[in-house]
Amino acid sequence: MAKSGMNPKTLQYLMGHSDIGVTLNTYTHLGAEDAKEELGKYAKMA
Repeated sequence: MAKSGMNPKTLQYLMGHSDIGVTLNTYTHLGAEDAKEELGKYAKMA
């Protein structure tokens, strides 16, 4: 769900988690491709 672009706070609310850490640790998993994509975005901003 996190990769769909959903706001993490919205996902937290929908899942009923009182702590955003639970939501982020459950629904977000990064890999090498994710890091590469984010670095590309960062390079465009710099």
